[in-house]
Amino acid sequence: MRESVELAFIAATQLLAPRQRAVLLIRDVLGFSAQEAAETLGMTLAAANSALERGRATVAQRCPEPSQQSTLRSIGDARVRELVTSYSNALERADMEGLLALLVEDATWAMPPEPQWYRGREAIAGFLADGPFRVQWRHLETRANGQVAVGCYLWDASREVYSAAVLDVLTLRGAEIAAITAFLDGTIFPRFGLPAEVNL
Repeated sequence: MRESVELAFIAATQLLAPRQRAVLLIRDVLGFSAQEAAETLGMTLAAANSALERGRATVAQRCPEPSQQSTLRSIGDARVRELVTSYSNALERADMEGLLALLVEDATWAMPPEPQWYRGREAIAGFLADGPFRVQWRHLETRANGQVAVGCYLWDASREVYSAAVLDVLTLRGAEIAAITAFLDGTIFPRFGLPAEVNL
C-alpha cells in the first residue's frame, strides 16, 4: 500500500495532467470505483477510464525504479539512520564536504512551491553556502509519504529555542541521497509526529 501511494504521489505532483492526476488519486489512492471516480469528477466513464489508463502509463514509464520502499528495505534501518544522522550533522555543522559526500552526482534540491531548484553538487553547494549554512539548525528524523524525512528547526535567538521551519523529504538512490524536497512550512510538523520547537 505504501508503494502504491508513493508512486501515485510522485505522478500526481510531478508528471500528470490535472484530469489524469485527479483520476489516478481517486482510483489508486482512495480506492473509488471507476463509476464513482467519473461521477465525482463530472466525467463520462469512458473519459475517466481513458485518463486513468494514460496516467498509469505515465507512472509506469516515468517513475523511478526501484521504489523508495524497496530502496529503504534493501539498505536497512541501520544504514538509513546513519545516513539521516550524517545529513543532520552536516547541516548543523555547515560541513559542505560532508553533506556533498552524501549526494549522488546529479542530486536535486527543490522547495515547492518556490521556483528555486538546484541540480548537481556544485549548484547545491552554492545554495547551501548562500542560505542554510548561514544559520543554526537542529534536526529530528521522521517519515513522510513513506520516505525518510527530517524536521529542520531554525534557531530563534529572541526566544532561545529552535523553531520548526522546514521539512526535508529525502529520496534515496541506493545508500545516497538523490533528491531533497524541502517544504518550507513549520506548521505541518505535528502531522509527522514532530514538536513545534525543540531545545537541543
